[in-house]
Amino acid sequence: MKNAAKQWKFRWIGAGVALLGIMVIAAYLWTPAKAEGITATSLSTAKETLATNSETYTAYVDGIQQENGKLFLIVDKIGWYQGEEADTIFEQRNPDSGLDGAPDGYYIVNDSKEQEKVEVQADAEVLMQLYDRDGTYAGADIQWNEPVTLNKFESLYDNKTIVDLSMFPYHLTVKDGQVIKIVQQYIP
Repeated sequence: MKNAAKQWKFRWIGAGVALLGIMVIAAYLWTPAKAEGITATSLSTAKETLATNSETYTAYVDGIQQENGKLFLIVDKIGWYQGEEADTIFEQRNPDSGLDGAPDGYYIVNDSKEQEKVEVQADAEVLMQLYDRDGTYAGADIQWNEPVTLNKFESLYDNKTIVDLSMFPYHLTVKDGQVIKIVQQYIP
């Protein structure tokens, strides 16, 4: 009988140790570090989804319109090329130019002057490189990726006294049919 009691006791201890082991492993698998890994995976999937639901293209902004409390850009999409890609396309399109590559390291292709009207999200991010800050030529200096409000961009666009913003290309990020980011491209 004593042996049977000892065996029963060891079985319960063994079962308890096994249960405790399972709990430790489960706790390890569900620690905040592991949860962060799961969250990071979910976030990267969300970013991929965002990326697939948005597109970025380069265009000239030919006009800005207000309609029913919404802001719209009238844009003319262009091909914007830099570096070796610009040199290659420049050479293809201008074989007799006598130049080694695209002047200033960029090349713009605008084979179609077709315009498109695109709505701008009310909280769109706007980054400017060069604009008239204070009504003087000295105030129109380069400040790389300077954030401005959408309202300020609209007022700057209409002021052509010192800097005509319609002469610059813009990289536009569009998500679900609305512009969510406007980045002015500096051109020398």
